[in-house]
Amino acid sequence: MTCDVLVLDDDELVLDVMVQALEDAGYAVQMAENAATALEYIEGSEPCQVVLTDINLGEPLNGFAVIERTRIARPDIKVIYYSGLPSNWHGRALGQQERRLNKPFRFEELLRVMEDLKVWPSNPPTLGRARTTF
Repeated sequence: MTCDVLVLDDDELVLDVMVQALEDAGYAVQMAENAATALEYIEGSEPCQVVLTDINLGEPLNGFAVIERTRIARPDIKVIYYSGLPSNWHGRALGQQERRLNKPFRFEELLRVMEDLKVWPSNPPTLGRARTTF
């Protein structure tokens, strides 16, 4: 099974909206509601092009820790972190394959960041079918 994006978020509503919007844009999406599910998918499946993760996951492992563990198996994985807490970025340098988004963000911002990372949808929508609103 192809996977373009693995979305990791502990908020079910955010996860559902993000997955639906990405699928509408033509991306093959895998979702994870917690760190364990994300790591299990990453370690046991065909790799996704990018991991899109919230920083605060409401559990001991945050988004940064999940990616640290992911890099053991996939040192080249592309990552987009997002958070509504500016303090999460304090003093943190991002690598060449990493980007960040501040919540709230528009879907167009996410698509621009994915384009910047060269993450393309495996099933691009046909012309005239672009999603403009949530």
